[in-house]
Amino acid sequence: MVDKATLGSCRRAFVCAAMAALFAVTGCSLYPPPQGVVGAGRQGLDGIARLYDVRPLDPASAVPLSKQAVEELAKTDPLQQLRGVTYELTEGNHLAADWLIQTPNVWGRPAASVPVIPPDCPACKTDLRLPVCRKRPDCDNRPCVVLDASVSRPGMRALRFCTGHSDAVVDRFYRLIISARRAVDVTMLQPPADGRFLAALRNALTWLAYSGRPVTVRIMVGNYPLTGTDVPQFLRALMRDAVAVRHSRLRLYVGKIRSCDGASPCNTLSWNHSKIVAVDARRAIVGGHNMWTADYLLAAPTHDLSMEVEGGAAYVAHRFADALWRFVCSRPANDPLNLAYEASAGKPDYVRGCLSDITLPRQAESTEGVPVLAVGRLAAGIRSGFDDQSLIARDLMLGAARQSIRMAQQDVAFSEFGGSDKSWPDSALERMADLMAQRQGDVYLVLSNYGADGPVGSYSNRIPLEAVGEHVRSLVKARTRLPEAEISALLCRHLHLAPLRFGPDATWPGSRPIGLHTKLWMADDHVFYVGSDNLYPVDLQEFGYIVDDRSASAQIRHDYWDPMWQWSRGAAISGDDAPRCMFAAPRTTNAQAG
Repeated sequence: MVDKATLGSCRRAFVCAAMAALFAVTGCSLYPPPQGVVGAGRQGLDGIARLYDVRPLDPASAVPLSKQAVEELAKTDPLQQLRGVTYELTEGNHLAADWLIQTPNVWGRPAASVPVIPPDCPACKTDLRLPVCRKRPDCDNRPCVVLDASVSRPGMRALRFCTGHSDAVVDRFYRLIISARRAVDVTMLQPPADGRFLAALRNALTWLAYSGRPVTVRIMVGNYPLTGTDVPQFLRALMRDAVAVRHSRLRLYVGKIRSCDGASPCNTLSWNHSKIVAVDARRAIVGGHNMWTADYLLAAPTHDLSMEVEGGAAYVAHRFADALWRFVCSRPANDPLNLAYEASAGKPDYVRGCLSDITLPRQAESTEGVPVLAVGRLAAGIRSGFDDQSLIARDLMLGAARQSIRMAQQDVAFSEFGGSDKSWPDSALERMADLMAQRQGDVYLVLSNYGADGPVGSYSNRIPLEAVGEHVRSLVKARTRLPEAEISALLCRHLHLAPLRFGPDATWPGSRPIGLHTKLWMADDHVFYVGSDNLYPVDLQEFGYIVDDRSASAQIRHDYWDPMWQWSRGAAISGDDAPRCMFAAPRTTNAQAG
C-alpha cells in the first residue's frame, strides 16, 4: 500500500518521490535536463538563444514587445513548422469582464471561515454532491447559487445549490463546452477530472448529445508514472448518460500521452502538463487548474489561476492539442503509454480510435482588441529539434523589464527526492538579477509554502524560501562582483520574497500549509503570462498565453496580484516592505560585543 506522502508526491509535476522505483529499474538518473530543456547543454537556454541568434527585446521601441518576441521566436523554428503550435501572435482577442479565473477567491478571510461543502453531505442528491437549496437561509447563510452544470439536456432548468468557496468554477468549464457547435479540445494532467468536475464534464457531454449538434470532443490526459491513466474507465464515466441518447451526433475521443519514459533516445521523462479547454477555434480557457475536486473545491484548497479568451488565441490552443494527438495517433498499437479510445453517444461500446487533428476554420481577426502571444512547449519525444518556444518567450519578456518583475509560482527550483541537488531556472533568474543590479528594479516572488500538500497533488518541492534567496544572491554576485555588503543591501531593497498568504492566517486549519499552483509572471505591469508552465525546470508539454495589454495587466494586478501581495508581504523575508531581511547582518548587542 502506498502511503499518503508518497502518493502526494506522485501527483506533482515531476513526481520525483514516486519515481524512485523506476530509477532503480532503469539504473539511471532521470533528473530534469538543464533548465528543463533536452539538448540545451551546459549553456542552457542562453546557449539555445545564441545558436539561433535570438536578440533581446527593445522596450523603448515603438514596436510592441509581443511583435518583437514572435519574430525572435521564429528564428528558433527555421523550418517554420511550429508557428501556430508553440508560438503565434494573435490580434483582436476579447477578454470578457470575468476573464480571470482564480480559486479560491477568498482574499482577507480568516482560514477557518472559508466555506466548504463536503462530498458526503447527507442532503447531496446529484452527482455534483452539493445540497439543493431555494434561498440563502437554506445554506446557513452561505451562498445559494444556480449552477448550470446541473443541466444535462437542453430545456432543463438549472438547480440551486449551497456552494463552498470555489464550487461555482465548474460552471466555467461546463458553459464553455456546451457552447460548442463543432469541436472541443481538452488537455489535462492525470488523474483525470473527478468528483464535481467530472459531473460537470459528463453533463456537458450529455447536453451536447441531446442537442443534436455534430460535435467532436477530444480529451488528452498527461500520463505519468507510476500509476498511469485508465482511459476506458474515464471514457465510460464521461459517457455514462450520453450512451442512452439515440440519434446523437456527439463523438468522444479520450487519450493519454507519455512521450518519454526514461528510455533511449529520450533519456528523460515527459508527458502533457497543459490545461486547456478550447471550443470551435473561438474561445478557450487556459491556465493552471487541474480538475481535482479534493484539491480545489474542498478543505484547504490550493490557489490557482486560469484565464478565458475569445479570439484567435483559441485557434492556437487547438493546434497545440493537434500536436499531442498526432504523436499519440502515430504510436504502435501495442504502446501501453500512449493510446486512445473513441465512443459515440447512443452506442454502449467503446473501441480503440484516434483523431490526429480537427479541421476548424480560423476566425477572422479584428484590428481592435487584445494582443495575445500563445506559447507552448512540446518538450521531449514528440519531435526532434528545439520546440520549447515558451521558455525563450519568457526570458525575452523578463529581459525587457525595466521597473519590475512579479511572479506567483509554486517553486523556483526542482529537487530530486527533496535532496540537496537542485535544478534552477538560471536563465530567468539572471534576468531578475540584472534588473535589480543594473536598473535598481524590483523583483517580487510569491511562492507556495514549504510542505504544502493536497489529497491528490503536492504543491511544494521542499526547497526552503531562504535557499531561493541565497541562490539569487549567488547569481547577483557572479554577474556584478559587487562587495558582499552592497549585494545584501541591494537584495534587502529590491528582492521581495514571500510565501503565499491570503488573509490573516499563516496556515489552513490543522496547521496545513497553504499551497500555490499559479503560474503567473508580469513584466513592468504591462505584459503577463498565465498558463501551465512552472518556473522550476521540468521537461513537460506546456501551454499558456502572454498578454501584451496595459488594461488587462492593470486588471490582473488589481484583482489578483495586489491582494496577494497585501497579505503575503507580512511574511516576506526580504524587500524594503518586508518585516525583516534574510540578507541583513544580525545586530550585535552590547552584551555580545563585550
